[in-house]
Amino acid sequence: MEAVIKDPAGKFVLELPFFAGLPVSDISAFAAAGRTKDHKKGSALFHLGDAADRFFVVLSGWIKLYRETGDGEEAVVALFKRGDVFGEAAIFNGAGYPFSAVAVEDSRVIEISAKVLRERARDNHDIMDKVMASMSKELRDLQLENEHLSLMSAPQRVGCLLLQLSAGMIGKGGTFAFPYDKSLAATRLGMKPETFSRALALLKPLGVTVSGPEVKIESFACLIDYCCGHCSSLPGECPGSRGRCADTGCSSNKTGTCG
Repeated sequence: MEAVIKDPAGKFVLELPFFAGLPVSDISAFAAAGRTKDHKKGSALFHLGDAADRFFVVLSGWIKLYRETGDGEEAVVALFKRGDVFGEAAIFNGAGYPFSAVAVEDSRVIEISAKVLRERARDNHDIMDKVMASMSKELRDLQLENEHLSLMSAPQRVGCLLLQLSAGMIGKGGTFAFPYDKSLAATRLGMKPETFSRALALLKPLGVTVSGPEVKIESFACLIDYCCGHCSSLPGECPGSRGRCADTGCSSNKTGTCG
């Protein structure tokens, strides 16, 4: 396999669930067809209705998928980070992208030809299974977001987002930089920016403090206990939950304080 993929980006791609376990012939074909491309903040990757002629792997940065109303308002459908795969509509011959995509931060992606994806999927049905699993996950994520709109308060939804953004951190708590504009986060959660700011402030008794782009969470367990009991996601489905409160020893009373 090392002979097939030698560059760091290619080796990283091999570790992703979408590509893991595929035979060398498929990996070789994807490597030959793949093209690494840099996108400046604000640049479009494709627009709603464009021919779905590529699918994408995010190497760095953040990519926004969205649709636009006739009045110019945006509905943000998804935000993709390093390691995420999107553009699965490319598997269907003659399909168009159902959303528009734009880089919300300077980003680097790998673009793989739809033609190669379809050719390999015809010979290896595991590839189609992986595409359908990826699309199923995106649908499940949208369903969870609709659930959160119905069952969670604004501070709980913001807390959930902070837990997801800090999912890779180890320890009882920690500090991280918000990776994109907070107004985009508000739009993603279906809030006005001022509602998002108020929700952040209401998380302060739970040990969440914000200074510019910097977010400090004193206790992941406390925030998990405050947010995750209102979500039907199972342990392991959401990296932000890090399990449930019973596993982390939180003593939050779920009223907005920890102690």
